[in-house]
Amino acid sequence: MRKNYRVSVTFNAHQKGVSLLEGLLAIVLFSVGMLSLLMLLSTSLVEAGNARYRSEASLLASDLIGQMWTGDRSLSALRKRFTDTTSDDYQRWLKTVHDRLPGTDGTKNLPSIMIDNQRKVKIALYWQAPGDGKKHQLLTMATITD
Repeated sequence: MRKNYRVSVTFNAHQKGVSLLEGLLAIVLFSVGMLSLLMLLSTSLVEAGNARYRSEASLLASDLIGQMWTGDRSLSALRKRFTDTTSDDYQRWLKTVHDRLPGTDGTKNLPSIMIDNQRKVKIALYWQAPGDGKKHQLLTMATITD
């Protein structure tokens, strides 16, 4: 013989809507977690781009110092080749800077090269990533000797 059992669940007046409240709380916590992960991803992408541009700027400065070591390393020759903005050596290097670093086109964020009387070279490179409100800078110093 088969018996049918009927289960009856009754809620106290204080317990009505608790499941709905728990569900809403779970959705809020999940949303906050997902938003945090998206912000972390966004920040890591921006920092990866910044690291790339810092690396490019470092390579550009190293390349220029390497060019200074080739050829005539006298003070007058160094200044003529690299601090005179109309010289061929400077213009070739400047074109590479424009090609590799963002925000350096035209007269904006131009690099500067200074060579003192002891042939101490100071190279300053500037760039501004797309969508970035601030300008970044890399300073490199070297001494060119005989």
